Amino acid sequence: MSAHIQSIFNHHQHVASVSRVDSFGRVKTVLMNDIEHPVIAQGAHVSCASVGADVLLVHTAQGFIVTALLAEAEQAPAAQINNAQGHIVIEAQQSVSLQTAKGSVEVFADGTIVLDGQNITANSEQDLTLAGWPIRLN
Repeated sequence: MSAHIQSIFNHHQHVASVSRVDSFGRVKTVLMNDIEHPVIAQGAHVSCASVGADVLLVHTAQGFIVTALLAEAEQAPAAQINNAQGHIVIEAQQSVSLQTAKGSVEVFADGTIVLDGQNITANSEQDLTLAGWPIRLN
């Protein structure tokens, strides 16, 4: 879906509660003043939403566009993600995790790194170095 937007600066911004999302967590409708409104688009950088979450909207001539998902009061700010000419750096104060249904990589602030998976493979065209004392295998 695409929308032709001439200018968003002449339109109003609103905070609304998400009332419906699709299977990917994209916002489909929001509630404002107990009235449900359709959403025509969502910014690519906006995280998956759930029903009841608060979002920031821009109201354009075409309809409502979700521009941000607002953090909960107890929620920490998102990790800092930087793209330095194709090198992505994810920075967090406590830890960073990459997770799927059957595996994960976790990096903790104290330097601990945990690899968890059904099958972990290391391929190297040169020497593979494991440093530490002791190195425990099983």
